[in-house]
Formats: sequence, structure tokens, C-alpha cells
Amino acid sequence: MSETSSHKQLPTDTQEHIPTDTQGVSIPDATAVFLDAFFEELQLCGVCDVVVSPGSRSTSLSMMAFERFGDVYVDVDERSAAFFALGLAKAKNKPVCVICTSGTAVGNWMPAVLEAESSRVPLIFLSSDRPARLQGVGAPQTCDQLKIFGDHVKKFVQMPLPDTNPAILSYARQMALELVINAEGSAPGVRSSDAGPVHANFPFDNPLKPTMGRGHQSSEKRKAEEERNENPRHQEAQTNTLPTISMAEPKLSEGTVHSFLNEIADKRVLAVCGEGCAETAEQAQQMVAFAQMYQIPLLADPLSGLRCVDDPLVIDNYDNLFDGSHPELLPQVIVRFGRWPVSKGCGIELGACGAQEIVVDMRDTRDMNSCTSAFIRCRSLGFVGSLLDVNEAPAANKAPVANKTFAQQWISANDAQRGKIISVAGASNKNELEGAYVRKLLELIPEHSLLFSASSMSIRALDTFYVKSNKQFTLLCNRGLNGIDGTVSSAIGAGQNFKQTTLLIGDLAMQHDANGLAFQNEMQIRAARGCAMPSISIVLLDNDGGAIFDILPQKSADDYFERLFLTPQNTDFVSLAAGYHVDAVNVQSVENFENAYIETLGKPGIHMVVVKLPLQGVQDRYKPYQ
Repeated sequence: MSETSSHKQLPTDTQEHIPTDTQGVSIPDATAVFLDAFFEELQLCGVCDVVVSPGSRSTSLSMMAFERFGDVYVDVDERSAAFFALGLAKAKNKPVCVICTSGTAVGNWMPAVLEAESSRVPLIFLSSDRPARLQGVGAPQTCDQLKIFGDHVKKFVQMPLPDTNPAILSYARQMALELVINAEGSAPGVRSSDAGPVHANFPFDNPLKPTMGRGHQSSEKRKAEEERNENPRHQEAQTNTLPTISMAEPKLSEGTVHSFLNEIADKRVLAVCGEGCAETAEQAQQMVAFAQMYQIPLLADPLSGLRCVDDPLVIDNYDNLFDGSHPELLPQVIVRFGRWPVSKGCGIELGACGAQEIVVDMRDTRDMNSCTSAFIRCRSLGFVGSLLDVNEAPAANKAPVANKTFAQQWISANDAQRGKIISVAGASNKNELEGAYVRKLLELIPEHSLLFSASSMSIRALDTFYVKSNKQFTLLCNRGLNGIDGTVSSAIGAGQNFKQTTLLIGDLAMQHDANGLAFQNEMQIRAARGCAMPSISIVLLDNDGGAIFDILPQKSADDYFERLFLTPQNTDFVSLAAGYHVDAVNVQSVENFENAYIETLGKPGIHMVVVKLPLQGVQDRYKPYQ
């Protein structure tokens, strides 16, 4: 073909070659109406928080979310943004939206998607994409984003190009509703439910900038069009007193209740209480009432929410007792609420004891030992509530209870450990002991504040040194996959729901997510726009490397151990923090820590106290208290 041959010029990605949608409306107007309908439905479902990572292809999503929700959180780091949203959703027990552009930006969400899946956190990921005609032809910043997260999300939706066709607008609203339903699971607002992440992929053609104000201005017109097209959703919403998504509290059947009572009658029974078992002080008291009524010790994981009740049947020092030398404490029946606790010894010893295991969970058994005898699909509070109702009946005095002698053995054994654990505060070498700083932190932390723990050594330190009391505060941790990914971002995200937050973290986890400190600037921007700025105190236990491996099988005197596992980092965290305009100070004594930590409390923004600790010898430092 000659150079002068005439042929149709191929469109390029930078040309505004599709001026209208199928209804003859300009693309900027159509995009605005379409996305406003989608976000309006999210609002009706109770979604109120959006985290945006800026990008070109996501222009429409970002601008329309900003217009609809009034303001958004902004983080240029997609990985950090996703973990920030995860922490916020975990603290609020509500879905949070995350928006990013196309290409590698979407891939940066994967670690948070995996954690949200395992921890059952409701997140709504909204990615932008190029239209189908630009897929697979070498268009920049374009890859196959369809089901990019595979089975790790509860629902994937490939959205159509924006259109003002009434049927397409109805579809946009329906998909928003479906995304929230799937994200929240069968128990909206419950941290221990079967919630999880969902993903919607939005293709956009040029021009990418929507007409701001077009969505709200056309709201009444759209409602009229929907009514003409027999779509009554918004008309019903004005008169319906029920929320868009609601949950009826599940109760056990009478048959299940009596079967359970027969199973525990005068037997050695333990309740293993995992993460999110109780989310409020009232729920914790209800769990304790169940324990008292049926004489069942509650093995309270630090994340269970039960260590805020100083009751004899709340067993907080059980990790010390699973060392193979207490056969009298092994049960015949285990009632497990949710996932297994942090304690490795607990899972191993109880998994091998041959007891009947009754698992109470909203979704699945999470039984790594393959020992489930019965699975009861129910919330922990629904379960104990049903049992409490039975014993409040006229024939309550006839209801069987578990073996009281066994319960007393657990109480005595647990109490015997308490003095040993709290003695760390008076140790002669306390300034080199993680436990001494953790005990002081728990003494000083304000009531009704948030304590967010990193995984790895931080949560293990809390498991050992957090003894029960009546002090009320919330403890959260990303324990879904036990990773150190995104810990700083998650804590700061969760901290948006509290006036005061404390993050307990190690040096490797801090280094892994140091960019989370950039939220200092974002919070200052939001404060200038009229948003409240919470106080976030970071307590960094800096042992300069992977000290956790000192208590794991990899420990060795060989050269490989330090090179591959202890991995000394020699990071100057005070200087690092200064780069993000975060005040930080090094301390090397418990007394100095107390003064420095108190100084951070109540101050808006992020502040850091760096506790310098030895890298080696962790096992020896813990041994006297285990």
C-alpha cells in the first residue's frame, strides 16, 4: 500500500474520540451521573470512608468520590493506602473504599487483600482501567485486571463503561449494593463475622475528567426516570425504616442447646477464645456470665477482648501452662470461638489432647489440627446468649454444668503465673527487658484508647505480659497472615476512629512500612480542612533486627544465623521520623520511657518513642516469666 493510500486513521488513547455515551450525553456528564449513582448507593448502605491513591486513569473515581463523600483520605502509596483502609475498617467494623489507577498500582493492593481475606475485614477495592479496545494491544499502564486477586476476594465485578441508560444506572446501584453485601458478610458490623474484601474494576475512556456537580444536579431527574422505568429503590428508601443491609441476631435451636448441655455435663471443658470474641465491655461481661454459669474457664487471647475483665474464669496466663507438664489441665471438651489464639503451645497441646472440639464461627472451622467434632455456625455472642437464656428459664437449676473441680484447677494454675509475670517490672535488668516496657505501657495507656500491636514479637510480648484487669481499651493487630506488612499504615488508619492510639511495633515492621509515617502530612491537611486530628503514639521496640528468630528453631551459633535471620539493620529511626516531620526520641530506661510516652499522649499527630534493646538473648530475657 502506498504512503498516499487513504485509510481510516486509528484512534489513539490520548484522543477524545468517543464524544458521547449511548444516550447522546457527553462522556464527562455520563461518567459523573454513572459514578454518582454508584457512590450514592454505597452511602445508602452505610459506607462513609474512601481512601484515594491519585492517578490519571482513576480521575473520575477520585473526583466523584470526593464530591459525593465531601472529603477523602489521600495516600500516594497504594500499598500503604490499602493497609490504612484495612485498619480504619477494622476499627469501625464498616466497609471502607479504596481507589487507585490502573497497572502496577492495583498489584500493590495484594498484601492488604490477603490480610483482609484472612482477617475478615470489609474492604471495597475500586480500580480504574482502560476500555476493552485498549486491552492486549500495548497501551501504556495496561494489564489484565479482570479477577486480578483471584479467589482472595469475595466478589469481583467488571463494570461497564459509564452510561446514562436507566438500565445501566440501575445496574451500577445494584453492583454497589452487592459489593457491600459481600464485603460485610452475614453479620454487618461484627469484627468476627464472615466479612472480607471485594473488587470492582472500572474501565474509563477519554476524556477522563467528569463534570463536577452533574451527579447531584441530576439526582431528582434520575429518580423520576427510575420510577418511570419501574425501579422503585429510592422511592422505597424514603419510607422504609429498615437499613439497606440488616442482620437478625442468630440463636441456637433448642435441640442444639440441649445437645451441648448433655455434651459438657460434669466434663472437663475449656473455652478457647480467639480474636474478636468480644468487641465491647458489655459483650465481654456476657462471655464471662456464660463462663460463670457453666463453670467453663475462658482461655483469653490478647485480641479476644476478654482481658479487660478481671474475673477468675478469665484465663490470661495459659501460654505459660502449655509446656507438657500439666496433664491435669487438659480438657475432654473444647469450645473454640473463632481462630486459634496467638499462643503456639496452646494450639499444639490442645490439638493433640484428643478432646471433643466444638467450633463456633460464622464461616468456617479454621481448624489447623483437623479435630472438629461439631461446627456451630453462629456468632460467639449468639451462642453464649442462647445458653444464658436456657439457664434463666424456670428449670435452670436442673441445667447441667461442666466439671467445677477442673475449672478451679485452671483458676489456681493461672493465678500462680500472675506474680511471676508482673515481677518483670522490678527486675534488676529491667531496662533491657521487653516485658518491663510492655508492663509500663499497659499501666500508662489511657482508658478507652486504642492499642494497635504489630505481629511477630510485639503481639507475643503482649500475650505474655498483658495480664487481665478492668481497664478498658481496644487491642487490634493484623494477625490474619501474621505478616509485618503495612503495620504502621493499618494502625494510623484504625487510629482515625480514636482520640488516642498507641502502636507497639518492632524495628523490622517499622522499617517495612516506614512510608506510613507520611500520614502525618495527610492528617495535617485534613485538620486544616476541619477534620479532627487524633493523637498517635508509636512505641518502637528497637532491637536492631530479627530478634524473634532467637526463640525459633533457626537459632544457631553458626555464621548463617546472624546473616540470614538476625539481619542487623542499624537504622536511625529518629532521623527517619524527622524526614516525615514526626517527633521521635530514643530512650534506654523504663523511667525515661515513662516520661517520654506520657509526653506524647493527647498531642495531635504522630509521635514516636524508640526503646533501644539488645538484639540477641530474647529467649533468655523471657524465660524467667514463662
